[in-house]
Amino acid sequence: MQSKIIGALLGLAAAAGIQAAETALVYEFAVEPGKAGVFAEAFTQLQNTEIAQDRKAQIQLQSSSFNGANPATHRVTVLYPSLQEFETWMAKFNGSQAQVAFQEATSSVATPVSQYMANPLKSWGEVSSADQTWDIARISVTNPVAVLQGLDALMAAPDTQDFPGQLWLVQVSRGQASPAGHVSHEIVVGYESLAEMETWMDTLVQTEAWSTWLGVAAQSFTITNRYHINWLTAFEHGYTLEDFE
Repeated sequence: MQSKIIGALLGLAAAAGIQAAETALVYEFAVEPGKAGVFAEAFTQLQNTEIAQDRKAQIQLQSSSFNGANPATHRVTVLYPSLQEFETWMAKFNGSQAQVAFQEATSSVATPVSQYMANPLKSWGEVSSADQTWDIARISVTNPVAVLQGLDALMAAPDTQDFPGQLWLVQVSRGQASPAGHVSHEIVVGYESLAEMETWMDTLVQTEAWSTWLGVAAQSFTITNRYHINWLTAFEHGYTLEDFE
């Protein structure tokens, strides 16, 4: 059984033509009510330090909502071009004054909830940091190749050529045990606003392409959790979401 799972994952990687180096690190926090400003200020102060800027990465501060059993209210998402870049920076950051200052500023207002590592498999639509609202489906996949092929078919269909946002399929490589259950992949969709998302979905759900995708989804994965995140701020240390693609 294990060999079949590994074979399927390797098949998905080959089918997607991925570069395994690109990595997203997600750190979730439960921030106390009324203390979001304190947490955001500490985050900003950290990003303005010399050591925080001494790396190639994009760092996003996000708020999280409608996330069910997950108590996290905020997320820090870091996009790196490679694990080596992450490792090199952490060697400098661990034990630094910048790390101590951030921990001291946030320890009384925020509690770590979880952290996980993910790798992009494929994206569709226009990758752009202008998208500030994100719809995330965290899923436990039984047939990863079918998921990729199903999304390819959905996004290539005539019905979806006016898609206004961006869609990502990512693989959770570490930290699959989430507060809401096991997660192997995420389907992440970015929009400029909730209004844009609503308008698009009103159209999409009436199409044959969407009906076909639902059939693929029903046979290929179960949804562990689904929620929204909003970008609050982002810092680009020589690296952007567009580079991550």
